[in-house]
This record gives sequence, structure tokens and C-alpha cells, in this order.
Amino acid sequence: MLPDTTSLSPARQLAASRFAAQGWPGKSVEAFRFTPLDALNEMALTSSDHAALSAASAGADAPIANAARIAIDAGRFNAEASDAMPAGMQLSDLLDNAEKQAAVFADLPETHPVANLSFAEMSAGIHLHVTKAAADTMVMLDYQGGGSDGASHPVIVIEIDEGASLRLIENHQSAHGLSAPLVMIRMGANSQLQHARLQDVAAQGHFVGLSHITLHAGARLNSFTLAKGGAISRCETHVEMQGEEANCELSHIYLGAGTQLQDVTTRLHHAVPNCQSNQVIRGVLDDTSRGVFQGMVRVAPDAQKTDGQQMSRALLLSRDAEADAKPELEIFADDVVCSHGATVGELDETHLFYLKSRGIPEAEARSLLIRAFLLDGLEQIDDEDMAGWLAEAVQSWADTAGEQL
Repeated sequence: MLPDTTSLSPARQLAASRFAAQGWPGKSVEAFRFTPLDALNEMALTSSDHAALSAASAGADAPIANAARIAIDAGRFNAEASDAMPAGMQLSDLLDNAEKQAAVFADLPETHPVANLSFAEMSAGIHLHVTKAAADTMVMLDYQGGGSDGASHPVIVIEIDEGASLRLIENHQSAHGLSAPLVMIRMGANSQLQHARLQDVAAQGHFVGLSHITLHAGARLNSFTLAKGGAISRCETHVEMQGEEANCELSHIYLGAGTQLQDVTTRLHHAVPNCQSNQVIRGVLDDTSRGVFQGMVRVAPDAQKTDGQQMSRALLLSRDAEADAKPELEIFADDVVCSHGATVGELDETHLFYLKSRGIPEAEARSLLIRAFLLDGLEQIDDEDMAGWLAEAVQSWADTAGEQL
């Protein structure tokens, strides 16, 4: 799976050597105890044929109108299928820029398998610089194409200048055997990011994504993920709050059916005082599917006046489904307000009976209750275009689950 390292930059060579020494982790690694990935070590995956898919990618429709599209076709950047970037944004290539690669690599978690493998492979290397001149702009990272024997390792780096704002969409619809995107976002002081991600990869695919977001003073992050695709999905988000008065709203909905495994892993680090974070996680699981939430909030010794909240709720539609939750707080300061909680339950039979007694068919009643359960998560999305797009995906899934009586 690893490339010939002789032609790589020194940073990518080091990343390749780290992954070669480590491989994909199994259950013995605590962070992957619920979702071991060591079976990937045995998969023979290669880069997909980019040229064969270019025409199809160029004809794809954007899911949200007026979003500037960056096409990632079978794991590689497709310039012909991409839109021109709006004023105030500069798009450049990381693949041939060893200096930028070294700067990005210095911020990566040293032992993380996705960070090391995807940085070494780097099927696409995209650097997006957002300035204050880019007012009210929406950009879409559109992941399409690929095959079941292919692996995708795009590396996306986004730098948002002081006082700048960005609306960012990630649309994951690829058909790879393995999709392992690495996204690095650096938010300058008083910048704002509205972020929405849909993970709906092919049913037999493996999605193992890592996002690493750094917030400086006064930065505002509102991020939402809806995950419903793949045989195994692990959406992992690391947030570093390095400037005072930074604020992070992190929401996630996962939907599982059949034998799917949906994993949500977050690590939030309050490194300085007077920052806020709030996590809202919702999951609905049917059949024999399994859901995992691992959430760590770490408060540094000097990070007084921290407010860190996280809440996970899972709804089981089947007695054979399973939900695991591992919320954690690691607090080294004494003047903080932090809490975490997790609940697992089933559809309320009383509510279901009430709706049926009012003449609502059982399938529709079940769908209504599922959507009501997920409402908290959807309400975290401030952007109306993003909220409408994701609400359609939630409703479609809920209607299908409601029909499975």
C-alpha cells in the first residue's frame, strides 16, 4: 500500500516510515479498541485509474447550487471538473511543494495511522488559502469515483486568514475500498467556519477520515457531520483551541443498518483559558449494526474558565444493534465547567401507539419518531443551505428505516 519513497519529499518519507513501522492498529491500541482496523493490513488496494473517470466527474451535479466545486476524482484532484475559486481564495497544489509539506507535517499527530499513510500516499494534495476578501463564499470538496480495489488518500489543507470566513462542504460519495481523507484546517484570529460533511460512500467501502482543526483567538467553528455510508466508517476529528475566546460547536449524526459499523471519535484540546466547546452526538442503529462514540475533552493546566460539554445519545431500532460510548474528560485546571453524558434507548412504544391511534401508519410513525430524535443534531446547523441538504439525507434514511417493520 505504501508508495516507492525514494521520490518523495523528506516529510513524506518520514510519514511512510512511521506507518510502515506501525501499520493499521488492532484492538490492543486503546483508541481503536472498538473499531480495530488491522484487517486493512491484508487488503491489496491500489490507486484507481484517474483518467478513466474524468469525464464522469466533469458531468457531476453539485448537491448545493452556487458552491464552488473542488473535484476529487478517484482520490485525485481533477482541475477540469473543478470550478474556478471565488475572489479572495487561492488554490494551489501540495504535491510538488516540499516546503509546504514540511510545514503541514509538523502539525500532524505523530502516531496516527491516517495522518502518516495519507500524507505519504497523498493521492491529491490541495492547499486552499482564504482571505478576508472571500466574503460569504461556499466551497465544496466533492469526492467521487473509484473502485472497490482502490484506495484514496487526499490531503486537504485550508488556511483561513484573520477575520475571514468560509462555508465548507464535504460530499463523500466515492466507491473506493478505502477512503482515508486527511483534512487540516487552520483558523486565524476572529475567523469563522461553517462546515458540513456528508459521508455516504459505497456500501462495501471503508471510510477512515481524520480532520485536524486549529482555532486561534476568537475563532468560531460550527461543524456538522452526517455519516451513513460504508461497511466500516470512522470519522475522527481533532480540535486544538490555541487562542482565548475560541468557540467550537461540533455535531454528528450517524445512521447504521445491516452490519455497518459507524465510529465517531473526537479529541478536543483546550490549551488556553476562556474557550468554549459543545458536542452533540446522535446515532440511530438498525438490524445488527453497531455505533461507537469516543469523545475526549482535555483541559490544559492554564486553561481556566473553560466550558466544555459533550452529550451522546443513541437510538436502537433493533434488539440486535449495539451502541458503545466512551466519553472522557481530562482536566488539569480547577476553574472550569465541563460535563459529559451518554444514553442508549429504544423507540418509545407509547409515542408510537399514540401516533398510530391518530391514524398514522406505523411506518410513517416510526419515521416521524426517528426524525424527532435527530432534530437536536440538525438544529446545530446555522447555514440554511447546508441544513436543507443534510435534512433530505436524514429523512430518506428515516423513511427507509420506518418501512422495515
